[in-house]
Amino acid sequence: MTTHPRIFLRRGKEESLLRRHPWIFSGAIGRVECPSDTIAEGEIVDVHTAAGDFIARGHYQIGSIAVRVLTFAQEPIDAAAWWRARIRSACEVRRTLGLIGNAATTCYRLVHGEGDSLPGLVIDIYGTTAVVQCHSVGCTARGCRSPRRSARSTASVSQPSTTRVRRRCPIRRD
Repeated sequence: MTTHPRIFLRRGKEESLLRRHPWIFSGAIGRVECPSDTIAEGEIVDVHTAAGDFIARGHYQIGSIAVRVLTFAQEPIDAAAWWRARIRSACEVRRTLGLIGNAATTCYRLVHGEGDSLPGLVIDIYGTTAVVQCHSVGCTARGCRSPRRSARSTASVSQPSTTRVRRRCPIRRD
């Protein structure tokens, strides 16, 4: 099992996470345990309550939003299968909503970042083309490993004939 840097929240700051809020603000962090001196931007971190109980796993980012939560479970998230499963889940939601295979619309958002538990990742479908955008350091550097991985995952799930990776997405600083 991979050991990730551990972030411990200040007492009482876990309340929003218990309601499944996907962000951890920098002011909520009490202390950090990391094998190296610092946590690299985009690195996967485990988040714990002040008492030491695991509460979430996500990407670390410098700024007011310090952690973007990927999961509230202690599950490995580095594998391509994990990303593909999340994109497949988003695809099923869009299918249930009647967006996929609907002749009345050929454009829709397949993945909408935090709403689909994939912070920073946006995938839009325009007819037979999927456009992949990564808007967070974690999504670009660590989570997706690269926008190409997201593009491959999208192709395996929604089967567009063309996949474009938008490379000039400014990475947001909070």
